[in-house]
Amino acid sequence: MDDNNTSLNQNTAASEVKPLYIITGATGAMGKVIAKRIAAQGKPLILACRELDKGEKLASELKEKTLNADIHAMHLDLSSFARVKAFVTELTELHRPVAALINNSAVLPRRRKTSVDGFEYTIQVNFLSTVLLSMMVVPLFSENGGRIVMTTSLMRNFTSLPYEFPAVNNFVPLTTFAQSKLALTLFSIYMSTTLRTRHVTVNCADPGIINAGMLTISHWIDTIRDHVGQTLIHNPEDGAIAVMRALESSDTGFIFKGLDRQVKTSSLLKNREVFIKLCNDTMRIIKSQMP
Repeated sequence: MDDNNTSLNQNTAASEVKPLYIITGATGAMGKVIAKRIAAQGKPLILACRELDKGEKLASELKEKTLNADIHAMHLDLSSFARVKAFVTELTELHRPVAALINNSAVLPRRRKTSVDGFEYTIQVNFLSTVLLSMMVVPLFSENGGRIVMTTSLMRNFTSLPYEFPAVNNFVPLTTFAQSKLALTLFSIYMSTTLRTRHVTVNCADPGIINAGMLTISHWIDTIRDHVGQTLIHNPEDGAIAVMRALESSDTGFIFKGLDRQVKTSSLLKNREVFIKLCNDTMRIIKSQMP
């Protein structure tokens, strides 16, 4: 176990053991806002980051600003199933229950890439590895259950899933990104149903289009403006509202939007055959990776 995890266990031994809150993509624009709000509530926080040095820097800043000492960074690379499993192994070795997993991480690459597991990179990171992480964290939830939040995207409304999904034959950056978020949102219906008896809520948060991070390139902003219009592009602070609402709700199977809107995720079901195929194909992949 590395020094970071040793420190985490030492801090825990000196205080009450509180369930952990995990956020992926914590060093992104909206991730930082969400992390700060959770940290300010005094909750133990794991910043799951691909670039650990940035995560550790953020952890130090949050500790100073919020006076919450129970904030730590851990390495997580969603581009690889093996690295997801390594993260969960480290998490398990902490011997601390988990309260919530906020799946905030997402990528929107400009060019097609293939992951080490043979999937299109966007689909691997935004969908398959996010599902694997979620399913592997479930056994770590406390006795009272836990909460999973999937950050979705408005772009899901402008696409459909091809028959061969999760394979991608024709890579178009925005389309592939939208398909990854549509798949994640639809699969959350399956998860919210199957995990209900374990007192695990599974909700989605639609923050709108966030004008930060992956959209700093004007090419992307212009393209998205053409799709959704200027008024639907939000700042990170506004976008985080939907995520926090989804995190704090005792409901399950909903998409949370903005200040006061939520809709049943099942309202997205247009083609039951596609939904069943998505669930079956995804679970086949996920089960092949789980212990």
